[in-house]
Amino acid sequence: MPGFDAIIDQERSIRVLTSLLTSGSIPHGLLFTGIEGVGKRTAATAFAMACNCTGKRVEGRGEACGECTACRRIAADRHPDVLRVSPSGLQIKIDQIRSLCQSLAMKPYEARTRVAIVAEAHRMNPAAGNALLKMLEEPPDRTILILTAPQTADLLPTIVSRCQHIRFKPIARRHIAAMLAAAYGFSPEDAQLTATLANGSVTRALAMQRRGWVQRRKWILSEMAELAQRPTTSLLALAEKSSQAKEDIPEMLDLMATWVRDVAVARYSPDRIIHQDLKDPILEASRRSDPECLIRAGRAIEEARRRIRANSNPRLTLEALWLTLAASAPAAAGM
Repeated sequence: MPGFDAIIDQERSIRVLTSLLTSGSIPHGLLFTGIEGVGKRTAATAFAMACNCTGKRVEGRGEACGECTACRRIAADRHPDVLRVSPSGLQIKIDQIRSLCQSLAMKPYEARTRVAIVAEAHRMNPAAGNALLKMLEEPPDRTILILTAPQTADLLPTIVSRCQHIRFKPIARRHIAAMLAAAYGFSPEDAQLTATLANGSVTRALAMQRRGWVQRRKWILSEMAELAQRPTTSLLALAEKSSQAKEDIPEMLDLMATWVRDVAVARYSPDRIIHQDLKDPILEASRRSDPECLIRAGRAIEEARRRIRANSNPRLTLEALWLTLAASAPAAAGM
């Protein structure tokens, strides 16, 4: 049941929301910002439940009981007065917002407070954004609009000004690691490494877990350690193999960046190495590395990130990256 207790490491944000609930001073517009996977949508659902709970609430906090019919229907996305809008393809389009406005023009079917949740509101096209702004300027009675977005700068300033802003921070690494160990049986080392690569996002950590990222990490880092010894044909084959799962490429680039970072810091602060289970090969690579080459490798990874975000051909992007990294890699000892 997606109540506030299901949200990790967001005490301040939850405190603000429960204060609004207990005071009864709920604004017509709320804006939840933060990276993907920190609890924004779960908090929006929990807030909708709390606004319409018909059971015994959590005393002193205004939270939903989680057991009444209204709570269960909202949690299952089957309540007629809790409406949700999310991108259709890459954007939220004007027709989606028009349809929402038409629904909100009618009285709620049964809820005390109708809640409309616009997820990834930063993906609204200009026409959709302007239509939503008009609704925020003249909000329907007994209705709360909850928008989610990465940051306020991604939205029209006029939309931001009509919402109460609540920021959700990245989840602490230790909390993600504890969740992975408790719920999925990760070893302490694998949990810590996955939490580091998740960059504060529970969603990203769980996606990595589903795709077997622990095993994939070992393969990628072993390739990084041996790049200088690989012929060009082998590097091109490596690019083809690593480009096959496009959804894994951003995490793979992050992983490559942590290897370069570890090699750079190892000679000065070996205790700060992220991949402690690979400390020996990292220290060896660090002893043989050239700072200029490491800078060049880091820039190549950042350029690959930029090209992937711009929808460049994944295989060609990774071919260029692996070749550059190989040219920047320190030669093996004795060569």
